[in-house]
Amino acid sequence: MWERIEGFMLSPSVTFRASKGETFSDALKYYVPLLVIFSVLFAIVTAAILTNSMVLGILTDISGMLPEVCPVGLLLTILGQFNILTLGGGLFIGALIGGSIGILILGIWFHIWAYAFGGRKGLTQTIKALMYSSTPFLIFGWIPGLNIIGAIWAILLIPNGLIELQEMYSGRTLLALIFALGVPMVIMGAIAAVFVLSMLEGAYSFSYAIKI
Repeated sequence: MWERIEGFMLSPSVTFRASKGETFSDALKYYVPLLVIFSVLFAIVTAAILTNSMVLGILTDISGMLPEVCPVGLLLTILGQFNILTLGGGLFIGALIGGSIGILILGIWFHIWAYAFGGRKGLTQTIKALMYSSTPFLIFGWIPGLNIIGAIWAILLIPNGLIELQEMYSGRTLLALIFALGVPMVIMGAIAAVFVLSMLEGAYSFSYAIKI
């Protein structure tokens, strides 16, 4: 297992090429144990952080500075109902389910763009590429600070996976990656802009009513 982890992280092209003939079941045997270990460590670390009195104090201060529509206060109320064990258990189940369902949803989404740019080896190969590419995030994603590095690293591995498993040209894999990531970002940006504008409009209307 460790040799494959090291291979996907440090020699991705060779390791992806060697995994081309593997079945979806083989990919699951690699991905699921890493996901379980990640979920356990993520739950422990996150629960410890969220139940820390200093962190709760910071969140309380932040909630006092934000508009009432922001869910920070609700989050604090929810966190107050759990101890570290129950919160950790919930986080473990959430991470496990999210990682299982999320990889399938992401696989379908990425396959749409892989297919659009020439990938014709089937949905399974795209999901396999994402499972194997997620290795750095599953290794480092539970560590605050390093989780960002792990996520970026995992994203950068996706083109290698598509090149080898979908037999796509490098330029087309980059286009597929750009569109797969860019389209949701544009949509979320538009939603955020509408939300901010509505908040500003509401604040302006409120201040104008007070003046009157």
